[in-house]
Amino acid sequence: MGCFNDQCFASDHCIKDVVRKIVDAQVRAAEEAATACTTSCEQSIEDLLSPTRPRRRPRHTTIPIMLICKDSCKPFVGSGFVSRDRDGGRSGHFECIESPIFKVRGFVRGSDSCVRLELLLPVGRRSGGHDQVAGVEDKHDGGYDHHIRGSFCDTFGRRRIENFRETGLCITVDLDFFAGITCLDPITPIPR
Repeated sequence: MGCFNDQCFASDHCIKDVVRKIVDAQVRAAEEAATACTTSCEQSIEDLLSPTRPRRRPRHTTIPIMLICKDSCKPFVGSGFVSRDRDGGRSGHFECIESPIFKVRGFVRGSDSCVRLELLLPVGRRSGGHDQVAGVEDKHDGGYDHHIRGSFCDTFGRRRIENFRETGLCITVDLDFFAGITCLDPITPIPR
């Protein structure tokens, strides 16, 4: 589940090494897709790079991750504001987004510890077959309320999570400030 085995303690760069493997696997999966994409970080990386049939495109493109803060042993929650609608145009207002789930976009050029992460929002299926961000209710204007209330499992666990949605919101973090990483099974996120 996390990075807590003997190999991790042998290296001071456990989280950096895993995130670098995820970036490499995602790049390889995207490259393969362009030419023809038990839960652990190693298994997720292997699943991402092992399509079910030879010469078939990889099934997925992303390994979602959660990072565990050093001081609190709790999941890190990324947050920020977006002012673009789902089609990329200006929406006329800012919307706050928070999530503990990320897609690794890549290391910052010239850095071995700073990485860009895109916030991903869990998506479940509601009655009628429409997607909905898991654990939150629709606003009256047809948008989503992305604010996390209560614990992560309470917020996201109320509905079955079927996938994650890209938000377009990226943050830059220093991996030296984290004590652990959890990798989810590979997915292909729903575009924003």
